[in-house]
Amino acid sequence: MATEDVRYRQSSQYRLWSFSPSKLASMRETTNALARASISERMLASNSLPASNNPSAPTSGVNTPEPDGATPTPTPTLPEFLTPAEELMLVTLYTSELLRAGEHMGLTDEITSTAAALFRRFYITNSIMTYPPKDMIVVSLFFGCKAEGTFPSVDHFVKALHKKGPEEILAGEFLLCQSVRFALDVKHPFRALKGATMELRRYGDIEQSRIEEAERHAREILRFSPHMTDAYFHYTPSQIMLAALSLADRGLAERLIQATFHYVAPSTSNDSDTPMANSDVGTKEARREAKAGEDQAAIIGSYVRDKVLGTIEACRDMLSKELPDRKDHWSSIAVFKVQFRPTTRKLTKCHDPDRWDLVALQRRRREQVMDKADSEDGDPEARAGTGTAAKATVDSDAAVFGGALEPRDNKRRKVLDDPFGGPL
Repeated sequence: MATEDVRYRQSSQYRLWSFSPSKLASMRETTNALARASISERMLASNSLPASNNPSAPTSGVNTPEPDGATPTPTPTLPEFLTPAEELMLVTLYTSELLRAGEHMGLTDEITSTAAALFRRFYITNSIMTYPPKDMIVVSLFFGCKAEGTFPSVDHFVKALHKKGPEEILAGEFLLCQSVRFALDVKHPFRALKGATMELRRYGDIEQSRIEEAERHAREILRFSPHMTDAYFHYTPSQIMLAALSLADRGLAERLIQATFHYVAPSTSNDSDTPMANSDVGTKEARREAKAGEDQAAIIGSYVRDKVLGTIEACRDMLSKELPDRKDHWSSIAVFKVQFRPTTRKLTKCHDPDRWDLVALQRRRREQVMDKADSEDGDPEARAGTGTAAKATVDSDAAVFGGALEPRDNKRRKVLDDPFGGPL
């Protein structure tokens, strides 16, 4: 039977969405650079940029020299784009709004946490300058319900979140699924916390009030802190749980870890007076016990314990930067005006002109598919399979499977295949 660790390493959360800090930072930088390049190209193609006569302003190309005395032609200027750090700050801001929206709608902790995880995964491979974060908040919440086995009415979401219509929510569903690579299973630390408190109660020498208070405080941390940081990308659910429990009550967390990783290797001294000590049976038994001890030490020994303690301490430090006490900070209007308004204004100037409206984007893509289908229906060669595209498909198939078979003579085939010979 596979252990919990083995099962987690087989999950999509570990295989697809677990990164080292350096790898995660590199992915965000790459996403930002690709977004800047694509948005610049679309802005220049749409001719919607303001003109500027300032030669020091950034332009789309090299200025061509003007004839003597001629007025220089105004060149379009690109806006100032967001940096990866500014994008991360805005993603964190909108994550806090997502958590408040989930609380406003009365969604469960698992649904809201799944929505927050999907939202942050989405903006790892997509820039916040490309797709609108406010619309993706609603899409993530709606799809988080489906991922957790709850299927609410889209009209309920429209009414609760004051949207114009269902299309504003449904337009981004496939985009979200595609961006998270259809990895919709998000594992959370809430069940691990429940198991940890049950284990602490089993010890019998800890006051129940202390355990209940630690569980309540740790659950409050798990509802907020991991989603406002990158904890889900760096640590397992059990590590996040132990870090939250350590913030709630360090003594209980250390007691639980010490009790779990308690293995002590037995003494290696042999008693020469025992008749088994010098026999072959005794040697085989000793080797077997030594091998079992090594296996136990590799799982619950002191080395593993110290390693786990170091990991949990690092996760604890990350969660401590965004404790539930900072909810008021992220929802404060005064803080928003000072810290976030300049960045949000910057976002309104540099967002993608073609992909910012999800409803219009979906409508254009549907029209493209319909136009392509209509063109193929109206092309007799495409229907008959004799056109250029069909010929290219046949040629490519022949390169893999070989050429077409020669037509066979039915009469000759019957003669050759008849086990009784030819006709009389």
